[in-house]
Amino acid sequence: MSKKNIETAKVTESNVNTDNLQLEKGEQHVNLEQNKNDQTTMKIDEEVVVDRLQEKPLQIIYPQEDHGSTDGTNHQPQLEVQFIRLYPPLALEEEGLQVYVAYLNKVIAMRSRLEYEQLVEMMSDQQVPGQNQLNFVSCLTNLFKDIVLAIEENDETLRSFCGEDGIVYEICELQEECDSRGSTIINKYMEYRKLAKVTSEINSYKSDLLSVGVEGPDPREIEVYLEEILSLTQLGEDYTAYMISKIRDLSSVDPELGPRATKAFRSGNFSKVVQDITGYYVILEGYFMVENVRKGIKIDELVFDSLTTSMVDDVFYVLQSCCRRSISTSNINSMIAVLSSAVSLLGGEYNEALQQKVREPNLGAKLFTGGVAVQKTGTEIATALNNMDVSSEYALKLRHEIEELLDM
Repeated sequence: MSKKNIETAKVTESNVNTDNLQLEKGEQHVNLEQNKNDQTTMKIDEEVVVDRLQEKPLQIIYPQEDHGSTDGTNHQPQLEVQFIRLYPPLALEEEGLQVYVAYLNKVIAMRSRLEYEQLVEMMSDQQVPGQNQLNFVSCLTNLFKDIVLAIEENDETLRSFCGEDGIVYEICELQEECDSRGSTIINKYMEYRKLAKVTSEINSYKSDLLSVGVEGPDPREIEVYLEEILSLTQLGEDYTAYMISKIRDLSSVDPELGPRATKAFRSGNFSKVVQDITGYYVILEGYFMVENVRKGIKIDELVFDSLTTSMVDDVFYVLQSCCRRSISTSNINSMIAVLSSAVSLLGGEYNEALQQKVREPNLGAKLFTGGVAVQKTGTEIATALNNMDVSSEYALKLRHEIEELLDM
């Protein structure tokens, strides 16, 4: 090859290499542009997802809920139920039962946790404690409702695993959620109402009755606490009774399982917290009853067109309300404490107030002195005697009513 041809070939090869280099740079430029476009597209997708999540917040549903669509057709069963039904054909009934009950437990725990956190947030947002009434009763009610619905609505699915033993297993597992979340709700209520501080003030007030200017808590506020505590304890008692009866109604389980379940329910964390709040209830109820009975005696006055003074109706109304409330707690210790206080008040301060008028000195002489004073004194004595007579009737009626309530 000639020298001229060799130089021409080198030039041509150089041009090719230059073109390849430019092509590579061009491809790199195109790739960079594509990456920028991809990043832009990815950013837009994130914004769309966030918007959709904000428009449609998370909804927690039970596994067996069948929601109807707007066109009248029903959706397919939940994926969890379809998946869980694969266990029995594979002879993995116990594993399937454990997985399914664990899923139900998580659903209930999440629902309860969300509502509890909302309640706590409302507590922290309050400017003045007690400014807005927080509904702890509703929070506890929803927890129990979720547990009961989980048992009732999944009865068929649970029986498909291990028969009635599956029902018992679910009840025992869900009871752990009740012990955990239920006790947390009641503890938070006691903290919100500052029951430890209030009962401490009541005990200090009782020991300083002779001190001048010392006043205890307002009985009107105490009555609000009493009604709230009664609602919480009644919920717990009804829930526990339902669970125990549910186990006892099962025919193919061990007969000794009922007593063991009862003992387990009564010794759980929730039951212990209920005992704590019941202890506060006894102190609050005793204080409320004593203060209102004393107030009724203090403001006693003649009532127009009545044979008795005002304190008779006032005192027995207070005693009746307190005794009824104590019986509604279904707690034997509360009943005994409140009924003992009622008997003590009737035989002590109230009896002393009834006899005060007839013990007035020189009462007989005043009746025979003549004049208007005699008529007034005679009316007062007659009213005092009527107070004793009507009080005896009211005491008997109250006793019969208490006996009937205890027999129910």
